[in-house]
Amino acid sequence: METGASTTNLNNHLKTCSKKPRGNTSDLKQAELAFTKSRQENVDLATWVFNQDDIRNALINMIITDELPFNFVEGEGFKFFISIACPRFHLPSHWTIRKGCLDLFNSMKNTLKQSFQKETSRICLTTDTWTSLQRISYMVLTAHWIDDEWKLQKRIINFFPISAHRGESIGQALEKCLRDWGIEKVFAITVDNASSNNVAVDYLRKKLVHRKACVANGKYIHMRCAAHIINLIVQEGVKDASISVDRVRGAVRYIRASPSRLFKFNHRAKEEMVGTKAHLCLDVPTRWNSTYMMLNVAEKYECVFEAYVHDDHNFFLDLSGGYGVSTCDDWENVRRVTKVLEPFHELTLKVSGSLHVTSNTFFEVVTGVHCLLDGWKHCGDLDIMSMASKMNDKYKKYWGDSKVMNLLIYLAVIFDPRRKIDFLAFGVNLLFPTIADDIIRMVNRELHYLFDEYSAIIEGNHHMNVEVESNFPIRAPSSSENEIDQVKPKIGLVMQQYMKKKQRVGLESKSELDRYLGEDCENNSDSFDLLLWWKVNSPRFPIVAQMARDVLSVPISTVASESAFSTSGRVLDNFRISLTPSMVEALVCTQDWLRRSKDPINLEEYVEELQNIDDELSVLSTVFEEDEA
Repeated sequence: METGASTTNLNNHLKTCSKKPRGNTSDLKQAELAFTKSRQENVDLATWVFNQDDIRNALINMIITDELPFNFVEGEGFKFFISIACPRFHLPSHWTIRKGCLDLFNSMKNTLKQSFQKETSRICLTTDTWTSLQRISYMVLTAHWIDDEWKLQKRIINFFPISAHRGESIGQALEKCLRDWGIEKVFAITVDNASSNNVAVDYLRKKLVHRKACVANGKYIHMRCAAHIINLIVQEGVKDASISVDRVRGAVRYIRASPSRLFKFNHRAKEEMVGTKAHLCLDVPTRWNSTYMMLNVAEKYECVFEAYVHDDHNFFLDLSGGYGVSTCDDWENVRRVTKVLEPFHELTLKVSGSLHVTSNTFFEVVTGVHCLLDGWKHCGDLDIMSMASKMNDKYKKYWGDSKVMNLLIYLAVIFDPRRKIDFLAFGVNLLFPTIADDIIRMVNRELHYLFDEYSAIIEGNHHMNVEVESNFPIRAPSSSENEIDQVKPKIGLVMQQYMKKKQRVGLESKSELDRYLGEDCENNSDSFDLLLWWKVNSPRFPIVAQMARDVLSVPISTVASESAFSTSGRVLDNFRISLTPSMVEALVCTQDWLRRSKDPINLEEYVEELQNIDDELSVLSTVFEEDEA
């Protein structure tokens, strides 16, 4: 620019330029440069175009994912933030956000329904019930399947109020959900051991068999939650030390009831130089094996609890009005119970996996519990021997009779190429030595029946494909190829034909299933990917692979459904209890579909959230009782 040149024209142009961002202009289409952060945390330079709809949709996504109230968009702080971050964005009202949440739910639901119709594998289900702060009983239904890319998928597909906990009512509700989603192929449904669930599954089995929507006439459809059975076994053993456990639970509850108490407790822990930073946690006696988590942490603070009696006189008075203050004998009992519960806690974590298949581990869990209880029978500690005896009685009720166990527990072992029949035979001889051979023969027979049923479906489609391929013309050999064939030694040509014929006859004499079972087991290692193995080998065993997809997708615990209760407990907090059931379902389901977290379900955090919900329910019950009085 020359010296003395004027910029008046440029300034006048900037004042009237339609492309210059200013105020709340919303119709700009010109791309701008912006720094974007990728999933690998790398910052890249990219183009960005302002779009009112895209930003509003992202806002709706945030409201659902982060469990924010609808009126969050009307808060003064958020309005100020938007005015600085994106002044061109028109903030929608909370009614618009509410409608957007429902629209997103319906859109994603339609997409998911279409994917179910295209899915070639069968759907497995888990379900459970929960009571909200409004005293409304909700049922959650979660779908599990392995897709065509051999990836384990899980989606919450329903979260709705249920009027009664009767078995037939639950069964009818499940049937209605399946019809609504258009799910025609169901393999199994995993439930806890409530008697009403037995009735519900029997009702659903009859309906599915009538519609020919399940295999083997619904023989495998009822899967009992392994984690729930482990919990029942554990609670039976803990009864021997129930007073000691109750005293520790009372002490933990007292400390956690007040921030000032917790602060004073932590201060005392520093003075006592306790070598742990673990936080005190309460168990949820009716859910999972959480008693171990509580006792395992509390036992490390034994000296702090003893000293805290002198710091807070109300601590002694409060506990004396209940089960009393923990004594040295109580803490010794707690250490003994913790020792017993530790392996059961590890088994609970094993069966509660949410990112990998678990059905192939069910039989291993059963044998593991058997070995634990059998070993404790002669450990020499009379208290542990007594606990083991009572736990063994509960174990026999559910897993002591091979006839009442779902055959899928056996079949799933066979579809693990690291184990197959050999591992199953070893375990069965361990559990049922007198009838082991009969069980193996029965499992082998049922396995081939199931293979024949899958073959009838899959091979029908295969024959149609073969007929289409046979219509293509076969290329005739050229004259030069004929001349080459003529000069080949006749003895070699005859030998090749003979060997091919013999190989073909040998393959035809063995079924695809027998070939799979006849191969050596794969080496077991921590890096072994079961679904990846089947993805690679499915072309060799197409029918067996389809069986494996359905069997391995069966969840052996209801943790996927019960974990939705912690979400719904936050969605229906004290500030959002006016939400309608349909809106609750939309928020819970859509959040699950949006997140699709790659992180496993954390049982410690899960139990913490359930305890908070139970505390809120207790407070609400007290309020209701006072109002009624």
